[in-house]
Amino acid sequence: MRLNIKTISLILACLLISACATAPRYRAHPQINSKIENVKTITVIPLKVDVYQLTAGGVKEKMDEWCMQAQRNVLTAIEDDLKLRPLLNIKSFPETLMSEDRRINLEQTGALFEAVNSSIIIHTYGQPVHRFPEKIQNFDYTLGPEVRQLSNQTDALLLVRGVDNIATAGRKAVQVGSVILGALAGVQVTPNMGVTAVNLALVDANTGEVLWFNYHASAGDHDLRNPIDTTAMVMDILKDFPIKKPVRKFD
Repeated sequence: MRLNIKTISLILACLLISACATAPRYRAHPQINSKIENVKTITVIPLKVDVYQLTAGGVKEKMDEWCMQAQRNVLTAIEDDLKLRPLLNIKSFPETLMSEDRRINLEQTGALFEAVNSSIIIHTYGQPVHRFPEKIQNFDYTLGPEVRQLSNQTDALLLVRGVDNIATAGRKAVQVGSVILGALAGVQVTPNMGVTAVNLALVDANTGEVLWFNYHASAGDHDLRNPIDTTAMVMDILKDFPIKKPVRKFD
């Protein structure tokens, strides 16, 4: 099942309401400690970082220039943070130099990850009626061994999925107006400025197993076009990364 960006945004919006009480927020493979010992090289792959403009009428338009800017910000923030881990080699994904076969594999991996990503969100973070506690305890998801074809010289892949909805000035004015009118009528109205979210999945490059998964989502509080906002989101996600930063000692 492949979900479109509108459906994913709705799922992530539900996360903001229902998932915050779950601790810890990240999800990890049951054998994460032993499996992570063999990870010395990680290749970061930006599957999708989509940025949309949200108009006053609620119409969403994908903005290609914003997408590229957001992707640069996300990748820079990830690489800067992970490079602080000792003895960990971080590699960029050479998407422009790929063969046709590898490009097709990347597209297929991206489509499969959309389904796996949605399943993780719904069944380990979602509303109680859809949540499976056994999936949290036995976090067992895979993209298959075909992911090895994406990069031969790496131990793990860090798959990146991001989405942002930027409200226009008109949209903000309409939402503020709705809040004011609601207050006058004695009705509480929650403004909808769009969802900003980044998901990261660490995948074993040999088996395709998802070793670790985490996300950060907010409703109108962040902007992936802004490097500072993006870095804050990425740092929040990676604070629970299984390969830790060295502890700083102060005299």
